[in-house]
Amino acid sequence: MIRGHAEIAGAGIAGLTVGALLAERGWTVRVHERAGEVREVGAGIFLKYNSLSVLDEMGILPKLTSYGVRLERDQMRDMHGRILQERKLNKSPMWAFTRQHLIRTLYEAAVERGVEVVTNSRVVGAKPSGELVLEDGKTLKADLVIGADGHRSRVRETLGLTHKFRFKKTFSTRYLIDGRDLQPEPMTTEWWSGRRRIAFAACAPDKTYVYLACPFDEADGNDQPLFVESWSRWFPLLTDAFRILEKNKAVQGPYPRVSVKAWSKGKAVILGDAASALAPTLGQGAGLAIMNSRALVARLERENNLQTAIEKWEQDMKKVTVLTQKWSDRYDWLTRDWPNSLMFVRSAIIHAFGYPFLNDRMRVADRWRVVPSQK
Repeated sequence: MIRGHAEIAGAGIAGLTVGALLAERGWTVRVHERAGEVREVGAGIFLKYNSLSVLDEMGILPKLTSYGVRLERDQMRDMHGRILQERKLNKSPMWAFTRQHLIRTLYEAAVERGVEVVTNSRVVGAKPSGELVLEDGKTLKADLVIGADGHRSRVRETLGLTHKFRFKKTFSTRYLIDGRDLQPEPMTTEWWSGRRRIAFAACAPDKTYVYLACPFDEADGNDQPLFVESWSRWFPLLTDAFRILEKNKAVQGPYPRVSVKAWSKGKAVILGDAASALAPTLGQGAGLAIMNSRALVARLERENNLQTAIEKWEQDMKKVTVLTQKWSDRYDWLTRDWPNSLMFVRSAIIHAFGYPFLNDRMRVADRWRVVPSQK
């Protein structure tokens, strides 16, 4: 078991998870958050087996699920309301939460385990020798430096690990709506029409998560307040829902995509969106962050040499992570770039998402579990 001191950039899902896991195993940990408080910008979030198993092992799943919804079904419909595909989720657990509830639960778990969280601390880089560089010029030495500072990661950039960072041509609009009128059942319903998608998901006893995906070049589909007439042309059955969304504030932004040369350099590693930002089409952004955090700590537990542990961790987890990124890209492409003349074929493909031969490949990360005895 390797122990020491860790300096972490970013108090998001990845940073807080890995910080709590390390502290639980005897590390001293300091997490740097550039904002004035630890908070999550967003709406709802989905967690699958790969992340739920880690949170359960940490002992924080009961607290998390006290204000969440276990989803029973995942359904896809066309613009006329016809069901294209439906999955029962009884064999593949999937929970929905508000993003802030997840962040708050992880933050409290980290602090309870002795993690020091420093706000208003802006990280501008890192060095392979095990140093985190702050905006005020301070250099903090550590046995392990972790960049969990998001898709615009300064840690990744200064280490020279970026292969390609870009924003995709799809724009995301997300709402957290009070009440459950838009989705009273414990399920998600995703509607497809042309190059647009909209989904409704129960994510708390009194909250509904709504997300819309629209090509960046369709300006009226990305307007705020929401342009009811534009969206109603594509989804005429949802006009009443659009009138509700029109009155609410949204979180918006393009899909980020990150590919890297490696996940580490010397004593510095990158985690979460810093290493593997992906389109949110499969709901695995947080899942990969939590799963890969646990896998890193598992390797540190089993090895006696830091470099060996880091190298084996990347060998263990990079393949499934990159594969999930690629399937997320394909899902996005199916929405945004599929030819209009072949829309009837797309419906058949969406229907096929429910069959194990395709679903198991597309959602390989959902079922992944990192356990202490894994070799």
